[in-house]
Amino acid sequence: MAALPVDRDFHLTLFGSSPLQLAIEPSFISGDVDLFADESREAVAAVLAEIGLDNPEREIYVQLCVEGNFRTSPRWKERAWTTQIGRIALRLPHPIDILIAKLHRCAEKDLRAYSLVIERMGHPTEEEMREELQFAVDLYRPNFDEEMIGDITTNTRVLWNELWKKEIDVRREIIAPALARRRAGYEPDIPRQDYRAELRRLSEE
Repeated sequence: MAALPVDRDFHLTLFGSSPLQLAIEPSFISGDVDLFADESREAVAAVLAEIGLDNPEREIYVQLCVEGNFRTSPRWKERAWTTQIGRIALRLPHPIDILIAKLHRCAEKDLRAYSLVIERMGHPTEEEMREELQFAVDLYRPNFDEEMIGDITTNTRVLWNELWKKEIDVRREIIAPALARRRAGYEPDIPRQDYRAELRRLSEE
C-alpha cells in the first residue's frame, strides 16, 4: 500500500478467500489475492506491475479484477466492513457474501471455506443460506455463452449434500419463492389488459 501514489485516495475491495484469512482464520491462505479498485483501477494496476505483484508465477500475487467479478448477493455493500488506512479505504465483504460468490466454482477449497465459517461463526444455517440465496436469485439465471462460470444450480445441490447431508430442489426452494415475492411487489403495476394475447390475435388475422 505504501507504493500507491500519494496524491489521491483509494477505495479497494478484497474478495475471494483473503477476507476470510484476515478476519476468521490466518491459515486459510490463497495464492491469489482478489482485489478491485473503484475509480483508481489504472493507478493500482500500474503499481502492481511495478512491484511485480501482478505476476501469477509468484507464490502470492494480486489479481486485479472488476467489481463484476464478485458475483454475490445484491445486499453485499450494505453489510461490508470498511476501514481507513491512511488514504486507503479498504473494504471486506461479509463472510456470507464471500461464501455466496464461491458457489460459482464450489471447488474443494470453497467447500472448506463454508465449513470454516460455520465452525467459527455458527452461521449460515441451512435456513439462513436458503433465504440469502433467494435474495440473490438472479445468480441462477443462465450464463452468457462467453462466460466461463460454473453451474450454480448444480453447485448448490452439491453444497447442500456436503454441509447438511440432504437434497435441495433449487427451483422449488430458492427460485420459486424469490420470484413469487417479486411478483407480489409488481402486482400494482401489472397491465390489466393482456397485450400479448392481443398481439397474437392480430398476428393471426
